[in-house]
Amino acid sequence: MIIVSDKALRVATLSGAVVTFEPGVPRKVSQSIAVAALDMGAKVLQETPEPVIQVNPEPEQVAAATSNKPEKPTGSLVDIMNAIIDEADPDNFKADGTPKASAINKAAGRPVKTHEREAAWLQAINS
Repeated sequence: MIIVSDKALRVATLSGAVVTFEPGVPRKVSQSIAVAALDMGAKVLQETPEPVIQVNPEPEQVAAATSNKPEKPTGSLVDIMNAIIDEADPDNFKADGTPKASAINKAAGRPVKTHEREAAWLQAINS
C-alpha cells in the first residue's frame, strides 16, 4: 500500500523496525505497517495489487530452474529484490538484513537458487 500522512509519524514494529512518515510524502509499505499507520491517522493514497504468482510455469522456466549451470540474475529477479526492499516488511528479512529465501521464492513464483538470490541481492543493493 502507498500511505501518506499529514503529520510526521513513527511506526514501530515488535521486531524493532521503525518506519517514519514525513508529512505529505507518500510511502510504500507492507500491509502490517499500513494498518498501524492508518490507526495513527495516515491515509491510503493507493492500494497496491497483490503479486500474481504463476501456478503452472512455462517449460522454459522449469528448465532454467533445474539447470546446473550458474545463471546471471535476470532483471525481474533484481526487480523482485527491489520490491522486497521497498515493501520494508520485517517478516521478509533475516536478522543480518538480507531477504529470506521464502520471501524471494514466493515473489518469484519459483524456487530461486542461492547463487541467483545472492547475485540479485548484491545487484539490487548496489544499484
